[in-house]
Amino acid sequence: MKDCDEVLREIELYLDRELDRTECVEIEHHLTGCGSCLQRKEFRVSLRALVAKKCGPDPVPTELLERIKELLASDPV
Repeated sequence: MKDCDEVLREIELYLDRELDRTECVEIEHHLTGCGSCLQRKEFRVSLRALVAKKCGPDPVPTELLERIKELLASDPV
């Protein structure tokens, strides 16, 4: 079973559907019982939607993408 650290490290891969089915099930199971991780996942989903809406069909500027990745990586558990 995955703990919060593992889930938060893998949440972007999960959202991008880059994990195998077993890992997805483990993350989903964790999210059903952990409100904190679920809240962080929902924030990331909202952030992605906002970036997609504001950036439209234009590619996301590299600097913005790198800044977002830095912010997500520094998010304390």
